[in-house]
Formats: sequence, C-alpha cells, structure tokens
Amino acid sequence: MLALRHSGPNVELIETAQMSAKSLLKQYSDERAALVQSALPKAAAIILGRRRVLSGIRWRGDLIVTAAEAIGGAEHVDVRLEGDELGAEVIATDLTTDVAILRVGNVGAEPATASAIPVTAASSGASPAPVAAAPSGASPAPSAAALRVGEAVVVVGRNLRGPAAIWGSVQLTGPAWSSRRGGRIDQRLELDVAFDPSFEGGAVIDMEGNVVAMAVPGPYDRVLGIPAATIETVVAKIDKFGHLPKPYIGIRLQPLWLDDETRTKLGRKSRGIAAVGGVDAGSPAAEAHIELGDLLLALDGEQAESVNGLAQRIASTNPGQTIALEVLRGGKPLTINVQIAERPRR
Repeated sequence: MLALRHSGPNVELIETAQMSAKSLLKQYSDERAALVQSALPKAAAIILGRRRVLSGIRWRGDLIVTAAEAIGGAEHVDVRLEGDELGAEVIATDLTTDVAILRVGNVGAEPATASAIPVTAASSGASPAPVAAAPSGASPAPSAAALRVGEAVVVVGRNLRGPAAIWGSVQLTGPAWSSRRGGRIDQRLELDVAFDPSFEGGAVIDMEGNVVAMAVPGPYDRVLGIPAATIETVVAKIDKFGHLPKPYIGIRLQPLWLDDETRTKLGRKSRGIAAVGGVDAGSPAAEAHIELGDLLLALDGEQAESVNGLAQRIASTNPGQTIALEVLRGGKPLTINVQIAERPRR
C-alpha cells in the first residue's frame, strides 16, 4: 500500500487555517474570561445563618441588591465582597418585585450620595441603552438595557469558595408584567442557564459588561431575570424616603358575589366584585369621599376583578401618585381620584 504525501501550498493553507482557528478560539476564551473578571467587583455573597448562601449585586455606594424571597424576614446578614466580610442591615424587602436592599459599611466605592445610575425604560427587542462611564476605581454602574431572545449572558455570583459564573442565553422575552404579588416587572425575562441556588440574586451580565438583571428562580424550574430598571425603581424609593414606603388609601375591602343578571349588566367577566367595607377617618379615601358600600369597578381604566387583585395593584403604586377609582354607588357609576399616601409607620 502506498501512502500519499501531500506537500506544497495546500498544506501551508491548511496549517494557516488551523492556526487561525486556534487563535480565534483562544481570543474567544480570553474575552469571555475578561468579561467575567470585569464583573466580579459587582458580586457579593449573602450569608444567611450557617448553611444558606446566595449571591448579591453591589449596586452603588453602600447598597447591595439581592433576592427578597431568599432573605425572608432577616434584619441583618453577613456580606462577603472581594477580600472583605462585613455586616449588613436589611433596609428593604419588596416581595412584589423580589428585590431586597442591604446597606453595608465602607466598601471602598463611590459615595452613597452619587447620582442615580442611568436607567432606560426597557421594551422587548429594544436596543441596549448606553452605559455611563464609571468613576475611576469603581465598578461599572448597572444598566437597564433590554435583552433579546438568543442573546448570550453570564450570571455572576459569589459563594463561600469564591466568585462563580455560569454562561447561558436569553430563552424568552416579553413586555412588562405583574408578579403574583402585584409588583410591576419592566420586562419578562427567562434565562437558559444551569442554575444553582447560590446564584439566586446574582448579576445577569450582557456582552458589553452591563448589569441588565438579577437572576431569581421562577415557577416550574424556570430562571427569571428581574430587570435593572425594576431594581432601580426600588432603590430610588430608598434614596428618596430612606425606607421602602407602603402605599395607603385607607379602605378595607370585602368580596361580594354577583348574580348572572347583574354581572352581565355590569359587563364583568368575574362573578366577584370588591366592595368597600370600611374607610379610615382622615385617610386619602375619606378625603376623596369614598363611601361604605361603594362597589369598585376599575382602577385607572382597568377592570378590578377581585379583592386580592385590586389590593395588589394599589400596593404597586407610589405615595404621591393619583389613581382613578371607578365605583358604583346607588346604581350609578362615579370616577373618584384618590392621591396615594404612605401608610403610617407605627
């Protein structure tokens, strides 16, 4: 049997192509590693008790963001950053958006009074928002760029053994939605990543190095992303009020059931309707002249189908905001404007 030996220009071209492919793969690997390294200063480990560890995001100044569901009722936790382990106070847990805010001591960052990070109202399929340059020595500020289906992302977290990262992609996107607790989430994001419990609360990083979301577990083993714009809305309330204010209008609701004739007459899908069972004296509802027995038909033009649904929608408003309540009183519809106040702190 004769062995054919190839030589000449063709062999040189093959060798050159192989070297070029190796060079591209090495460059790809180096750029992935560099992206993760640049994101590590944002990663924090949140230590709950002796066993539970989750991730957090160094948002700005002395504020750390993590998942509210995982924090539960904790008031103080330990936080591990690069080379530091510090105590932190849980200053806000917003279960409606699954965002918790922690405050730690000096973490060597820009002052806590720094201006708010740039946030763009994200919509599905929108172009990424530009990112402002970070101060010298500080980790880049999070961004609210919208993600697209198929886009590559990396989730960066930290555990007791050190920093960690998992690569994946955006599996599903959609418009703004309401959580089961009534919180407004600025974009629907589902991630295709091999999730580990220690990554809960970790930073979702796009290919430009921006923090675009926080990773949290969802139903049916899905991994959800809480967009940066949603997180910044919660953080902005802390900046403004020093705590997370709870909206208050001062009514107590009770469910009533409608017969088929009344339901059809009112054009309602649900058999249930929310009725005013009490009005607090001096409350925004009292000042707006909402009365006992009023039936609540709609809030800001959107039909109110149940007591829980209406309560959740009121809970997602902000103090100072005015809402339009459409009520049925004595068989006549009325629209009453009510200014949301902050629930009195006891």
